[in-house]
Amino acid sequence: MRWGIAAAILGLALLLLPRLEDEARLATLTATFDEALAEVREQLPEKRPDLARPFPVALHFEGKAIEGAKEMLRSRVRAAPDLQITTSGHPLHILAETQKDGRLFVGIAYDEHSSAPLVVEKFRKPISVWAALPPLLAIVLAYATGRLILSLVVAIVAGAVLSAGWNPFAFVPRALVDYGWKATFTDGFKLWIFVFTTALIGLVGLATRAGGMQGVVRRLARVAKGRRSAQVITWLMGLAIFFDDYANTILVGGTMRPLTDRFRISREKLSYLVDSTSAPIAGIAVISTWIGYEVGLLGDLAKGLGLGMDGYGMFFAALPFRFYCMFTLVFTGLVVWSGRDFGPMLRAERRAFETGAVLREGARPLSSVTFRNAEAKEGIPTRARVAVVPVAVVLALTLLGLLFDGGGLARVAADPLALFSFTVWRDAFGAAEHSTLVLAVAALTGSAVLFAMVLGGRLLDAREAAVAYGRGMSTMWMAIVILTLAWGIKAACDDLGTSHLLVAGLRDVVHPAALPLAIFFLAALVAFSTGTSWGTMGILLPVAAPLAYHLAGPEGMFLSLAAVLDGAIFGDHASPISDTTVMSSIAASSDHLDHVRTQLPYATTCMLVAALLGYGWNALGWGYASTWIAAPVALAAIVFGLGRRVEGSGNAAAPATAIEPQV
Repeated sequence: MRWGIAAAILGLALLLLPRLEDEARLATLTATFDEALAEVREQLPEKRPDLARPFPVALHFEGKAIEGAKEMLRSRVRAAPDLQITTSGHPLHILAETQKDGRLFVGIAYDEHSSAPLVVEKFRKPISVWAALPPLLAIVLAYATGRLILSLVVAIVAGAVLSAGWNPFAFVPRALVDYGWKATFTDGFKLWIFVFTTALIGLVGLATRAGGMQGVVRRLARVAKGRRSAQVITWLMGLAIFFDDYANTILVGGTMRPLTDRFRISREKLSYLVDSTSAPIAGIAVISTWIGYEVGLLGDLAKGLGLGMDGYGMFFAALPFRFYCMFTLVFTGLVVWSGRDFGPMLRAERRAFETGAVLREGARPLSSVTFRNAEAKEGIPTRARVAVVPVAVVLALTLLGLLFDGGGLARVAADPLALFSFTVWRDAFGAAEHSTLVLAVAALTGSAVLFAMVLGGRLLDAREAAVAYGRGMSTMWMAIVILTLAWGIKAACDDLGTSHLLVAGLRDVVHPAALPLAIFFLAALVAFSTGTSWGTMGILLPVAAPLAYHLAGPEGMFLSLAAVLDGAIFGDHASPISDTTVMSSIAASSDHLDHVRTQLPYATTCMLVAALLGYGWNALGWGYASTWIAAPVALAAIVFGLGRRVEGSGNAAAPATAIEPQV
């Protein structure tokens, strides 16, 4: 059945892709122009220091390849923070022509008649209509075979072949070096993610062996009297750790897993709760590592559009329209409060409740070995502070580290009361440039504190502590492989111009009232295909904001901005090749494809409600307040209409420790 569906999807795609020739040409032009424009923006202050900012430009287009694409190129100039389009003054002369060898030439000359002109020239080979094939292969093969690593490897090799040709001496180095080593291990941001996750998982493993996690569970068990209350606590913890999605995922999943196992809650359900309260809350939290990235993008757009506001102003203007994130949090709360499930999740929950098997037979959890082997040492006391204190150190150092990284501590030193100022924290988080380094240092410091507590309290000897910590870290090998391959897919897509091809496919085909909805689906498609929400935001925001501003006005633009941000989060949330989806499987020790399969109906439900009753509803002008009446009612109707309880009464089932399958 799976192979049949996968073959049908792939066959349909192979029939449709050759029809995207016009879109591929436009994608080639915009990609090449973006590279040239970025260089112009970088060199212009040095070449022309006499100009006031924003630099005034009058656009002049020339070249056969530009026909039909002038408005899209104008939108890219408008999005440049240091350029302001005028009707006269310094000309920005743009030439684009297809060369005899098939490459596209784009030349930009600024103020070409002056004594010190700035000339930038770029060449690019054409973007192929087959640029969409690698992510399509990854998704279809993962669905059909159930082998995620194999699917990712095949997709990366396909991307390397499309990029470098069939010569193995060309495409093998491209796959191994460019899409493997360079895509991950030369990027400090990604390496610190590895350090953070391995250190934090090691911390949780050691805290479990030293009895700390069991102490936390014992405390929480006083409140959690059954399956429903355990899930509600998990949901509330997800909301509380709002400052970073990685920290949220690892901390909530690792802490709550023993408790949810005790009450026979499936690992699929735990990974869903973790995944659905990490990026959605971090994406809309007014102080988080996500807002730093989002505000950075929006700040550039605000300058380019001349809106008279900064990035935070645009973020807060778009915040009320972040429907997918907010509806996901509401829907997840309804699911755990009602105790109802439907679809594959209902079957997983029934299996766990009736048999005690929190994982299906034959499942391959990403990190289950850690927590099966790292039980509390027999005979030692189970003290919650052994886990709580190191985790509190991680949280505190993360917050203080981001405050320092963003320049907030200098303001606090000048005025101690500024420590309690929301503005100081907001500005510092927005300006933080080394967030993953801060997370890594916090996790390593928390680990050091835990070692000191364990050894000082004589709960374990040095060898036992090191083994417990190392056992936790060792289970990251599969996750590191999957994350590396997921980033390799992104590198291949960037090289091939996949995102530009998808963006070009929607040119001139939507009405202004339908633009937010179309942008939402486009962002979802790009993020689902490439597995990255941040990358999708960076690609689409410079196009969507000016386009929406000039087609639908400021209100339509803010709605479209929210559509990009939330569409990217949904696509990333639903994609099997997304790093955050993988991290949720790691944190919950769930089979990754089981997590994707059971989560998809729930994520799709929230996506459809957000699309129809959020972006579509408001684009038609039917009223924002009515959205918050209709959407929660629709979500509740779905939960109570389709959902069924796996037990007769919410908390009636007696707690039982589930037996985890061997892997």
